[in-house]
Amino acid sequence: MNKYIVSFLISIFLFASCVSTGTSPPPPVRTVDAPPPQETAPASFEELYDSGRWVTVRSDGGGITIMGIAGRRVNRNEAIAEALADAARKVALYYGVHGESTSVLNQGSGNLDYYSDFGYKLSPLNREENYINDLVYDKEKDILEKSGVVVVRVTYAGVSDIPSYESVMEDGRPDWVRNYGAEIPGFWTAVSYAKNKGSPRKTYQASYENAIASLLPRLSSETGNETVDTGGARISRNYSVNSGTLENVVILETWTDKDTGMIWTLLAAKPKS
Repeated sequence: MNKYIVSFLISIFLFASCVSTGTSPPPPVRTVDAPPPQETAPASFEELYDSGRWVTVRSDGGGITIMGIAGRRVNRNEAIAEALADAARKVALYYGVHGESTSVLNQGSGNLDYYSDFGYKLSPLNREENYINDLVYDKEKDILEKSGVVVVRVTYAGVSDIPSYESVMEDGRPDWVRNYGAEIPGFWTAVSYAKNKGSPRKTYQASYENAIASLLPRLSSETGNETVDTGGARISRNYSVNSGTLENVVILETWTDKDTGMIWTLLAAKPKS
């Protein structure tokens, strides 16, 4: 073989060897499509009720979604009507409620001469019947009958000024229960609770009414003291009378303590302008 041809072949071999041992672009990386994120299905109406925590929700098109509650009756329609009346009363509170409360502390020398008493009266400015026909609900999806309770989930579109609050669960209870309050700019807030009153509606109602009554001293308060002679004993009586009108009253959340059966309420309101 011609020596020039041999030299040429050797040169080609060496050039190929140099190229193969040099830096080459990395092989293409094979990508695997990640599985789509699993969407959590929204809790059903029954699951929300069983959780013991109910949140008043602002609707997409304006308004709120709230819960009306009643005890189960032989006539199902009567129970539903009672639950709708309960929801309508909560709507009426939004448009204003006048309240009066009185607290009395008696102190005397005898063992039975020391006691305290507290009472209140709340009067919505508008009748609940005014709002029943404006409540919207699905007869198939928004009525729950369980454990002697009838619950109707309704939407009311006429509410606009609604506070926003996202509670955090801590050790199985909302943070506002542990802190006994919540800060919401532009609103007064109150937290209260009620023990079992013999019916679901009365217990829920007592819980949020206690919260409303607790705000009345911030509106107007008159205090006084008097001494009463009961014939053999003199009792000192300290009293406080509170009254005023609130508006934009919204029951933001309720929570049932399953250990005690008490129903807690987080409520927001404004003094009537």
